[in-house]
Amino acid sequence: MEEAETVIMQPIQVPLADDPVEYQDEEPVDLFEDESVSRVFGEATARTSWFGTHKAIWITLLLFLLLAVVLVGGFFGARQYFQDRVAPGVSFAGQSMMGKDADQVRKIVAQKVQDSKVELTSQGKPSVTAGLEDLGVSVNQERTVKELMGSKRESDFERLNPFRRVSVPLVAKDNELTMDRFLTGRFIDEGSRSVPSSIVFDEGLHAFTVQEGRGGKAPKLEPVEKAVSSLVQEPGREARVAVSYQDIPMPITVEVASKVAGEANQRIAQDLVIQATDNDSMRIPAPTVASWVKPDTDLRRGTMSLDFDQAAISSYLSQELPKALDREMVTAVNVKNTKGEVVAETTKGVDGVKVKDFEATADQVIKALKSGNMDTIKVQADVTPHKEQTRVARYDVPDGDTWIDVNLSNQTATAYHGTTPVQTFFICSGKPFDGDGSDTGTFFINVRYAIQTMRGPGYVSPDVRWVSYYNGSEGFHTAAWNHGGIATGDPTHYGSHGCINMYEQDAKWIFDNAPVGTMVRVWGEVPPGPVR
Repeated sequence: MEEAETVIMQPIQVPLADDPVEYQDEEPVDLFEDESVSRVFGEATARTSWFGTHKAIWITLLLFLLLAVVLVGGFFGARQYFQDRVAPGVSFAGQSMMGKDADQVRKIVAQKVQDSKVELTSQGKPSVTAGLEDLGVSVNQERTVKELMGSKRESDFERLNPFRRVSVPLVAKDNELTMDRFLTGRFIDEGSRSVPSSIVFDEGLHAFTVQEGRGGKAPKLEPVEKAVSSLVQEPGREARVAVSYQDIPMPITVEVASKVAGEANQRIAQDLVIQATDNDSMRIPAPTVASWVKPDTDLRRGTMSLDFDQAAISSYLSQELPKALDREMVTAVNVKNTKGEVVAETTKGVDGVKVKDFEATADQVIKALKSGNMDTIKVQADVTPHKEQTRVARYDVPDGDTWIDVNLSNQTATAYHGTTPVQTFFICSGKPFDGDGSDTGTFFINVRYAIQTMRGPGYVSPDVRWVSYYNGSEGFHTAAWNHGGIATGDPTHYGSHGCINMYEQDAKWIFDNAPVGTMVRVWGEVPPGPVR
């Protein structure tokens, strides 16, 4: 064992309570700088001093780490929250739109458009208050909503940055001719006003014609246009404009208007076709397309060009396309035999279709109308492939499922259990002319009546018994009035309107033994005369 080292420590003089204490000439003593002290108190005590010195640094690092976690979590949470809402920093009509969903934005836009007014005054005339539409401004509210919802989409950081501010105006298009007509009609006497030549759709002629204009007094549009432009940038306010006038020659000549009328007539020469799938399409009639024609007129330059009302087109498509092209998915139901072979399709499968993105379709329509290329327009749609359901029927085995074989050639109907014949009946099928022949093919009994009054073109048959329909209005039933036709098997002279006429006991056997879903196969050629 090593000898313990003895350390001699100097006595410390402790002052009494009444003794004066002076420290000015003494330096602070760090006991742990002395190796001998370290040996007495141990290495652990020395390390404790080092950890205490760095404790603040560790706490600071942990706080920064915690703050980073909170910021990252907040960023992703905000990104998720604002995915379907207006981003921070986006305003409309001087109002912050942050956090509002599409329905809320839609209501605000509609209200701001409604509140946008221009008070028009003119010397010697009563003042008039006009809305944007009165002054030729066509506001596309849905596009405005789309612009607000999609603002600041460059990146997630830019979108969520509240310090980057964006003010979104109305998506609108003005029409100088409509503004001129409104102001002229309110403030200028009819006999002295100027009238530009224009085009109108004549429903009787099914074409656009030209209405000749004349020179005269016209309102100065610039002050009104300036007020309207200000309201488009920041709607929801009321502006005030004093209207003044000037004498001008005919603003738009007949020649200019005639050229545009010819272009418009070319666009309505054929229906516009919009297609969702290869089989389903919607035709837009010419009068509807004509209602969208809204020429772009510059009265000061005397020009007119063919243009279209995009807001009206968007509104029409959003309402009519779903009605015409949306469809529910229908599950296909197939009947297979025991070998897995398809015997028949009892229900035809139909893919589900839901049209979407009406604004994109409206853009295509306007592009087609402006270019004059009236090829079929493909609409965007979500397609749900139809499902399939299979029912296994034992038609190909002895003593299997019940089915009925109708032979038009020999005018019989035979009931089978699988491949086993059970009963054969005399029948008289439909007349082979005037569209009354019994259809051939594979069908399934779908509805039955113990007694029914049957009606059709030119006939009413009350109290017909034991009716089993398998193909629309064609079915098995009692025909007490046609025993001769059934007995001889002569549909050419005694045939029905398409149904299978039977004796009452035979029709009842079918009714009792062939439930809904029973297969019926009709085949053969109708004989020219009796077969029995």
